[in-house]
Amino acid sequence: MAHVASHPRQLRIRYDRAVKSTSPRIAVIFLSLLAGLTCAKKSEPLRFAGAPVILISIDTLRSDHLPIYGYGAVKTPAIDSLRRDSILFRNAYSHCPMTLPSHLSMLTGLLPVEHGVRDNTGFHFDAGRFLTLPVLLRRHGYRTGAAVSSFVLRRETGIGSAFDFYDDTLEIAPGARFVDYQRSGFVTEGVAEKWIAENRTSPFFFFFHIYEPHVPYAPPEPYRSRYGNSYDGEIATADAIVGKLLDALRSRAIYDRAIVVLTSDHGEGLGDHGEQQHSILLYREAIQVPLLVKLPNRRFANTTVNAAAQLIDLFPTVTSLLGTDAREKRGGVSLVTLLEPSAPRRRIYSETEYPRLHFGWSALRSLIDGSTQLIESAQQAELYDLASDPNEKRDIASSRRAVINALRSELHRYVQLQPMPSAVDPDDLAKLAALGYVGSARGRGEALVNPKDFVAVVEQIRLALQSGPDQAVASLRRLATSHPEMVEVWIQLGHVLSSIGRFAEAAEAYQSALRRSVVPPVDALLGLAQADLQLGALADAEKSAVLALRESPREAHLVLAQIAMSRGDLSAAADHVHQAAGSDPQPSDLVLLADIAAHRGDFQQSLELLDQAGRRAADRGVGRIARLEAVRGDVLARSGHPLEATAAYEREVSDFPNDIRAWANLAVLYFAQGNRKGSEDALERMVAANPTPMARQLAAKTRAALRS
Repeated sequence: MAHVASHPRQLRIRYDRAVKSTSPRIAVIFLSLLAGLTCAKKSEPLRFAGAPVILISIDTLRSDHLPIYGYGAVKTPAIDSLRRDSILFRNAYSHCPMTLPSHLSMLTGLLPVEHGVRDNTGFHFDAGRFLTLPVLLRRHGYRTGAAVSSFVLRRETGIGSAFDFYDDTLEIAPGARFVDYQRSGFVTEGVAEKWIAENRTSPFFFFFHIYEPHVPYAPPEPYRSRYGNSYDGEIATADAIVGKLLDALRSRAIYDRAIVVLTSDHGEGLGDHGEQQHSILLYREAIQVPLLVKLPNRRFANTTVNAAAQLIDLFPTVTSLLGTDAREKRGGVSLVTLLEPSAPRRRIYSETEYPRLHFGWSALRSLIDGSTQLIESAQQAELYDLASDPNEKRDIASSRRAVINALRSELHRYVQLQPMPSAVDPDDLAKLAALGYVGSARGRGEALVNPKDFVAVVEQIRLALQSGPDQAVASLRRLATSHPEMVEVWIQLGHVLSSIGRFAEAAEAYQSALRRSVVPPVDALLGLAQADLQLGALADAEKSAVLALRESPREAHLVLAQIAMSRGDLSAAADHVHQAAGSDPQPSDLVLLADIAAHRGDFQQSLELLDQAGRRAADRGVGRIARLEAVRGDVLARSGHPLEATAAYEREVSDFPNDIRAWANLAVLYFAQGNRKGSEDALERMVAANPTPMARQLAAKTRAALRS
């Protein structure tokens, strides 16, 4: 009977089956028992005061690519095991198919239109204005920690200030693309495991985020060979990482007494409606997410809930279970209440501003009502029956006008909750206008196109970026000519041009992006600053970097440090590095400080900082650090140790073959030792590893300097 009592929904099903074959008197008794159990649940809310809480977010994970949702092409033993101890929510949805807005909805219980962050870039979370789950729990004696795996969730977005401990350490190799600004989930797991072990005797909340299976899909072995579908291979990798964390919780006697939530911020298109990745469209594959909730002592283990759930439910779920309810009203409900047969039917709102901000297309809004989904753009409304058409291939809008009108009425109330905020204050707007960067950005009342009709263009951008640099430039220029309002095309063109040393053209591309932007993208500002830095236009570079300070202070300060070094102002350079690093410098920050010390002639301090950077990298499991061995080589060469310097530079180019400056210095070192063959070989290896005009130009310039 205990099993039945813990599953009132199952008891209802058993009644429905049994009532036909029993006497009326027995049926009445059975139904009375069910009603009593249900009422007991309503009057006695679950409380697990002081229980540890672990929120696991597997970025970009489609629910329908997991065995627990019926998928058979991948094995996920760790998630399967957690599911057996958990409540599975079969119909859970995200409010935005983008990483930063979606995670903020998890942590605040607020929709993107309420917390104000509508995109991964261009918006800053106001942690002083909106209460977050970790801040609330800290008030109730909890220690709060987080470890994240993507640059998108860096602390400077505002999210990091909500936690006592927030690890977002990322070491980026020279020439890395924005999509590579991530770290292995195994590294993040190591950070999480260490922090949890140190805080296991206290109530704690930990947010654990991994970036598998986000692009690029590059699963390690054995998953690369085991799965022909690389996305599924990444899911298997994510499962192994989650399994490692869960095993650590079990070994420290935390798992059984913990509340464990596993979910994702959004799904992935995989070409189902033309979009390979995510952010642009709002079909089910992009916004339906997995959701498991494990309660202490396996309460409601292996239960399934079909009622609609949403990510803003996570906040009231945790606060209700811990007895730490917030005073502020939230739109979500405790997920435990969805276990009740009388759980109300709800409408779930989702949005994406990405098409408007990045491509000049219409934004999209969605409302899910039971098995019906309305998707609305500026020009069109689509309607789908998810029960009979789960893949959303048949738009039934033309035959359901009354349904569309009813849903539209509510959808527009969500849209009016908060107007689109600007990520730039008036002073910054004036500065941008003075620089000529603010133009007639799209999305301010024009008749905008439906993204679904143009999403194929995004695939053209992706294919262009996969080609060689010269072909990529030609393809992106053609796209920019035919779609001049697509900000993303201009930004990607700037990135490619910068990577091959065509900095003047890159600067023009970034300026074109900024002129067309509703909200100036920080990657365009930083890209422009770097291009102007390479061109020696230090004043212009500084203006762009200063404008990027509000949204991305760390990266902007690091660019400002490089500008100061170019001016010979080593004191200002060090100050910018310290502002970027804060109280917890990353290994790369220490390398830059070591470079500054070397330029001052303080070789001893430089070597000490490099050793400190190496130790910190080892502690954090981040592997090799870009420029560490190059700076060491520079110090050793200048202090009279050419053989040791040569060895250091060889290590640098071995680990980071894209660092053409290190290659050139290595060639100079060999030449200075009388090894002309070694010098020429270094330059040839540089060009082979970097077949770009910039590398060829540097090789020619180095040869000319050595012969003079």
